[in-house]
Amino acid sequence: MADAAAVEMQAMNLETEKQEVVAALAGAFGVAPPIDTGLTLDEKYALCRSVGEECIQEEELRLLLEKKPVPICYDGFEPSGRMHIAQGVMKCLNVNKLTKAGCHFKFWVADWFALMNNKMGGDLKKIQKVGQVRVGVAAFPNPNTLFGPITLTVYSLT
Repeated sequence: MADAAAVEMQAMNLETEKQEVVAALAGAFGVAPPIDTGLTLDEKYALCRSVGEECIQEEELRLLLEKKPVPICYDGFEPSGRMHIAQGVMKCLNVNKLTKAGCHFKFWVADWFALMNNKMGGDLKKIQKVGQVRVGVAAFPNPNTLFGPITLTVYSLT
């Protein structure tokens, strides 16, 4: 009886150590540590599939969600002015679906491309402000308050 308890305690310690290592590695690579979303693999898969019209390799997506603790999703855009209301609503819904499925979201704001294309009159400060607003729209409502410690990373060329 005592041996079974010792084995169970050792397994719990190994699981805790594993979680600590995964969280440390995630932090070292700028990725949010994995969280327990409470969703099954099928539920995560359905959320991710609902974002896109087409999935080239569905089995690969399922395997990614099963094996990778924190899948990373990217959205790159050139801030070029006002966002259409439908674009804002859809981006918000899609980002929140993916973060609910446990994904880490990274935004690539192509501010220098907007500058080269003379968007916002070539004013880099205005371009960056538009980029910040678009990321804010995409992250609303804030996934940190809805689904746990999920971070949104914003990259800019400046």
